[in-house]
Amino acid sequence: MNTEVKDILDILEELNVSSGFDILIPSLKKEIKFKHLSTEQLKGILKTVVDSPIYNSQFTTTINRIILENCLDPSVDTKILTIYDKLFILFNTRIESVSVDYSFEFTDEEIKEHSLNLDDTKKKIINLSEHFTKFTKKQYEFLPETIEHGTCSIVCGLPSIETENKLEKELHKNVKIEVESPEELREIVGETFINEITKYVAKIVTDKNTIDFNTLDFKSRIKIIEQLPTNIINKVIKFIENYRSKVKELTTVNVLGIDKDISLDASFFNT
Repeated sequence: MNTEVKDILDILEELNVSSGFDILIPSLKKEIKFKHLSTEQLKGILKTVVDSPIYNSQFTTTINRIILENCLDPSVDTKILTIYDKLFILFNTRIESVSVDYSFEFTDEEIKEHSLNLDDTKKKIINLSEHFTKFTKKQYEFLPETIEHGTCSIVCGLPSIETENKLEKELHKNVKIEVESPEELREIVGETFINEITKYVAKIVTDKNTIDFNTLDFKSRIKIIEQLPTNIINKVIKFIENYRSKVKELTTVNVLGIDKDISLDASFFNT
């Protein structure tokens, strides 16, 4: 690399840092400064459009790496941020680095059923910043919950970015893009169900010891979860469902009388 190119890259990096934007991180209860997406990072995100429709692994690992790269506060360990924090980072990064405009496309069936008056693009644009601000005013907080079972306590909490990374590295690194048979689909759905529950269990406390799930690999975590009684698992599921039902208020928008989902995958960063 010649000196002129290096000088330009240094100047661009300084500009990226100085033009950073603040994001409120719910778990930290403070704002943290982040860099804008670079063109290279955006290209990396869009390349994950060819991903597993079930696991979304490539998108997950790409975004988690970008969060680490773009955080400008050296005192913040991005690996311990939660998936709820990650949502705030995703939406703010999309708004600041791509556009405040977000478009929804309607099917012919939707247009006909609801008598929608749309142009040839069949799209409706919303202001994503206004939608996000409206959601944040609700100030949801997701604290750990303890489930008692005899002499055993199971502590549930939101997964961290580190937990997501471990899951993708250990269980999804060789995932197939295409599902070739109903039997294979059933197997994947069953595995996904257990994996999701396992992500939300932080530790198990007995009268003899405490098992911190963060110190275990995912295969060991799954073995423990599979031995828990179903009434305990159902309570873990309720914790997960409570979180998802509230987050759905952010990832779903009522547009022209129709509830439309915001897809949190590579398409989210399309203009």
